[in-house]
Amino acid sequence: MTHFFPEPADDDERKLWDRVAKWGGGLDALTPEVLRDVTAREGCDFATALLHRRIVESERHEPFLRALGARRETTLTSGIRVAIVPGAFYRENPRTGADGRVAREVAAQLGLRSALISVASTGSLAANARVICEWLRAQRDGPLILVSVSKGGSDLKTALAHPDAARIFERVIGWVNLCGILEGTPMADWLLSPHLLARANRFVYRIRGRSLDFLTDLQHYPGCALDFPLTLPAHLRTVHVVGFPLHRHLRNGLARRCHTRLAAHGPNDGSILLADAPRWPGQLCPVWGADHYLRPPVSERPLLAALLQDLAK
Repeated sequence: MTHFFPEPADDDERKLWDRVAKWGGGLDALTPEVLRDVTAREGCDFATALLHRRIVESERHEPFLRALGARRETTLTSGIRVAIVPGAFYRENPRTGADGRVAREVAAQLGLRSALISVASTGSLAANARVICEWLRAQRDGPLILVSVSKGGSDLKTALAHPDAARIFERVIGWVNLCGILEGTPMADWLLSPHLLARANRFVYRIRGRSLDFLTDLQHYPGCALDFPLTLPAHLRTVHVVGFPLHRHLRNGLARRCHTRLAAHGPNDGSILLADAPRWPGQLCPVWGADHYLRPPVSERPLLAALLQDLAK
C-alpha cells in the first residue's frame, strides 16, 4: 500500500523526502513541542513528512504496516460482526463519510454482518458513551469489531473510560479508529471563538437548525473533556488510521482552510493534531496524502478490508 511507503510524486516531493532523510532522531524524539518548533522553522509540510516517515520506519509500527500491505483480500466466514460508531452530522450530511457507509460496504464484501450504533448525531461525549455501553451490554451474538469515524472515536474513547470497560467490551476483539478526534481539536476552539468568521459559521448552522453545542466537548487544551489517556482492555487490538496530507494534497476548499488554520500547531489533517497520535496505544496507519475524512478515497476500501481481515484472524 503506497500510502505507507510512498514514492515521490514529483521533484518537489523528492526534495522534501531528501530533506527528511537528513534529519536525525527517531519517532520518540518528535514530541508535540519539537514538532511545533520544526514547523515554525521548516514549515508544516516538512514536519508532516518527517512525522510520517518516522512512524512508518519505527520498530513499533513498520512490521505491522509491511504485513498489512502484503495482505490479500479474502472472504471471511467467521461469526464476527462489524459495528460502526459514526461521526458528527452523520445523519444530516452522510456525504462526508461520517456514517461509516464505506466500512459497512467493505464488511459486506468480506462476508461480515454490520450494524450502526445509533449515537446522537451531535450528542455530548457522556451521552453517546452511554449509548455505546448500553448497546454493547445488549449484544449476545459473537465477537465484534468496532469501526469509529471522527467524533465517533471521541465517543468511544469516553466509553472506554467506563470503570467496567473490561466487561462491557469483552466481546469486542478489535477497533479500527478512522481519524478519531481522541485529544480534541483546535478547530473546535476556533469555531467557538469570537472571530468574525467563526461567528458567521455558528449563525449558518443555527439557521439550519443544527446545534454546535457538542464542540465544547471537542476543544483542545489542558484539562479539556478529552484530556485523559486512552485506556484499552488488554484483549482489544486497536488500529488508528490517520490522514497525513501536505497542503497541496487537499482538494476540498474547507479542508484547505482548516489545514491552514491549524498549521501553526504543527502537522494536522484539518482537524487532528498529528503529533498527538504516536502516544496512543495500538498500531498507527498513517495514510499519506489523505485528509480528515480520508479523501481522496482511492485507498480507503483496500485498507479497511486488510484491517478487518487482520483483526478477524
